[in-house]
Amino acid sequence: MIVLQLNLIKMKHIIFDCDGVLIDTEIVAAEVVVNWFQTQELQMTVNEFIVEHTGKMFSHILRELMAAGQLPADLDIQATMDLLEPEVKNKMRPITGVKEVLESINLPKSVVSNSAVDYVDGALEKFGWAHYFEKPTFSAELVEKGKPSPLVYQLAIDTVGVDKSELIAIEDSYTGVQAALAAGIKTIGFLGGSHILHGHAERLESLGVAGLAKDHAELQQLLADMLKKGH
Repeated sequence: MIVLQLNLIKMKHIIFDCDGVLIDTEIVAAEVVVNWFQTQELQMTVNEFIVEHTGKMFSHILRELMAAGQLPADLDIQATMDLLEPEVKNKMRPITGVKEVLESINLPKSVVSNSAVDYVDGALEKFGWAHYFEKPTFSAELVEKGKPSPLVYQLAIDTVGVDKSELIAIEDSYTGVQAALAAGIKTIGFLGGSHILHGHAERLESLGVAGLAKDHAELQQLLADMLKKGH
């Protein structure tokens, strides 16, 4: 195994998104939610959900659709979340190569997610990754607005005490990349989740990502290349 000595350059801390980077839940969430939409007489395909809503907070998605008249105006958001989130959790699975890339990074690591703290921490415990990450987990529930707002990333910057120029984020969604870049953090676009559709790489490139990785093996190599170039 190649151990990336990231501390040899200015980089001091790595930030990972959770869903779609560590765990392959974006496709699961899309399938679960789209199936539920049908019970509400809302017709949407899994691919449409992925394009329009991946990376957003679930509560925000529901509010958007309620405001658009696609879901009942009196929908109980918390009850809906309580109904669907256990099904998503039960079906979550790790993305291949996560453990290897985490072990290869000789730097402190954190998670910044739109998902709830309990959800993220539960996933890290379930797959035996909790010890790789610094505490606390940075969740959008801790700030006023979730991604694409940069607030959760700003919270991470302020808490870890590292200048944003010495951080790098790993994000899969358009929303997540927007948030990290808006916070001034160099960002790698990750394309290894099952939910990634044709054209997504180009969408992330249009935002100005520092690089793209199709899987975790390629992510390791990309980080190594960035080190060699002194970025």
